[in-house]
Amino acid sequence: MRAGSIVGVLPAYSGLRVDVTVPAGVEVPEVPAGGVVVGWVLVADPGAVGGARVDPVFLAGGRPWTPDQYRAAYGTQLGVQVKMLS
Repeated sequence: MRAGSIVGVLPAYSGLRVDVTVPAGVEVPEVPAGGVVVGWVLVADPGAVGGARVDPVFLAGGRPWTPDQYRAAYGTQLGVQVKMLS
């Protein structure tokens, strides 16, 4: 399995969202804000324990993203945090 390949997909339960973070002092162009988590993906990752990690799929800017896709489009310095909706 190639690193970064999506191995499986699961739906998310309601009440979760992704917040996108930027380290202090880092300038980034305008990026769509994080949004509601709509699913979870199992991503092949040889550096992770067991060779895979679970990442959220979230809506931002009118489309679904994984953290890897979002960072590839808007900057590797961006952080992604899953939080409960308030």
